[in-house]
Amino acid sequence: MEGTEKKSTIDVYIDPKPADIRSTWNIVKPGIEQILAENPYLTFLPEDVYSECVNERAFLYTSPVGFLVLTVEVDQFTKDKTLLLWIAYTYEKGGHNWLAHNDWFNDLAMETGCKYLEARSRVPEMESYTEEIGWGLDTRIYRKEVK
Repeated sequence: MEGTEKKSTIDVYIDPKPADIRSTWNIVKPGIEQILAENPYLTFLPEDVYSECVNERAFLYTSPVGFLVLTVEVDQFTKDKTLLLWIAYTYEKGGHNWLAHNDWFNDLAMETGCKYLEARSRVPEMESYTEEIGWGLDTRIYRKEVK
């Protein structure tokens, strides 16, 4: 039955689209809560993400693959702008789903006047995934609580 087979959302590439967090909060909040539960070192609350998006200091994008929240950071010394992939959530885990969006990320960074793209993750496998598409490791942060 060619042509009637249902394709997985990750089999069909669709550019992420800007979204209003107010109208998607019921979908976005549980994803953020899951990220926070899996990464207890993160200090923000879901409501912080909501506030950043409502006040246009962060920007929500959605696609059938999941959602992401982006911010623009400015280097205090050089004034170079970096498009930071602050939060990336995929509905289906383990498929490196956001890597297919590499060209889209690059185009968006250029459109917003950013010189760099940046993503942060504790997932060690991210290094090999991102290197395959031209990213490089910048730094690792190790943290210890002072007692």
